[in-house]
Amino acid sequence: MTAPLHGMTVLDLSQQLPGPYATFLLASLGADVLKVEPPAGDPARRFDPPMFERVNAGKRGVFLDLKSPADRERLLELAAGCAVFVEGFRPGVTARLGCDEKAVREARPDVVYCSISGMGQTGPLAGHPTHDLSLQAMAGILGDAGESDRIGVPWVDLGTATTAALAITAAWHAGGGAFLDLAMLDVATAWNSVKPLAVTEPEATYGVVAAKDGSVALALLEDHMWLRLCTALAWPADPALATYADRRGHAAEIRARLETAFAQYTVAELIALAHEHDLPLGPTDATGDPDTVAQLRARGRDDSPAARHTPLPLNLIAPQES
Repeated sequence: MTAPLHGMTVLDLSQQLPGPYATFLLASLGADVLKVEPPAGDPARRFDPPMFERVNAGKRGVFLDLKSPADRERLLELAAGCAVFVEGFRPGVTARLGCDEKAVREARPDVVYCSISGMGQTGPLAGHPTHDLSLQAMAGILGDAGESDRIGVPWVDLGTATTAALAITAAWHAGGGAFLDLAMLDVATAWNSVKPLAVTEPEATYGVVAAKDGSVALALLEDHMWLRLCTALAWPADPALATYADRRGHAAEIRARLETAFAQYTVAELIALAHEHDLPLGPTDATGDPDTVAQLRARGRDDSPAARHTPLPLNLIAPQES
């Protein structure tokens, strides 16, 4: 099967995580990505080598000093041969380096030029320094972490990268010639607006519950799942708790019953119960969980935390011939 983005050529000046992960997604789908690094290299090489290896797998690379007129000329020569140009500098930096949209478009008129920045190219905070954690706070995501000082996965970085890859692909398929001004804060606020009630309001059967020797994550919302849980715990069916709305009104009572019941089981016993009754329940840390590992391996995923290459989480399957 021909890779979907075969024929897309990308010049990637971005560093650290959002831009490089966006172009990694493009490379995973068949794009030819050339990563441009300064003489000292992408800072991620120094502060997080495993991450650097993961998000830059499948790319070619070149080192250029954009403070050098000769290397700036070389960059524009490379840009002339690429349909997509990605940069992650603060607003104004590319103009100083001679590779802003105007300069690159003179070299390649139909280029898809994607600028990824924390705040975007306009507005009173354009150019303000940011990272994933500060953007989580600005968008209201960090408040959902409770007592934690951060969300474990860098959602703003990865959400921005995914949005960038989608926008670039769409613009390329439309014939190019686009300027994409992608602000990480815009992405963060948009993603944070899509929160189910189970996250924003108390829900007895959606959260972490303590067991005898640890804890489990229970993600139960549907009425038929509630009935299965009652069967598993030998609770009589209560007509007053039949619907989701009914249970929300008795959240504190149900939570107390769950905590008492789950405290009688080990994590392993609760997982076995979940398998027996087809319940959405699992260990809170599934890193070494045999079921999770087996599932990842069956899908061709590398389950090792030390893996240097994480393939695109998508299995492309050619259509069956009739």
